[in-house]
Amino acid sequence: MEQIIAIALCGTILTVVLQKEMPQLSMLTALVTGILIFLRICIPLEEVIRLLRETAERAGVSEGYFSVILKVIGIAYLSQFTAQLCLDAGERAIAAKVEMAGKVLIMAVSAPILVALLEMVLSLV
Repeated sequence: MEQIIAIALCGTILTVVLQKEMPQLSMLTALVTGILIFLRICIPLEEVIRLLRETAERAGVSEGYFSVILKVIGIAYLSQFTAQLCLDAGERAIAAKVEMAGKVLIMAVSAPILVALLEMVLSLV
């Protein structure tokens, strides 16, 4: 966490200092800072995903269901991250579209699970 804090503070200070003199460079600095933080969290994220996959296998959870859950989580995080970058750049309309696209993609990816659930309910009737 210390590295993330250091990256965030340095990026924020640099962005604020550059904002008045060179706004384009300021925005680029904010973008690079966000990407650096994202890349830094990818390392522990891999370990968490591996641990969850192993646990799901032991619990007998279908690989298909687990894959869909990971995709949904990934879409949610990436769309939120992208929307925040757009907001940082002052593009509220684009941020809103990114969030909406994320929600639609989550529905599309999770549709097979919903269909399987509905089929299971219908078979009980």
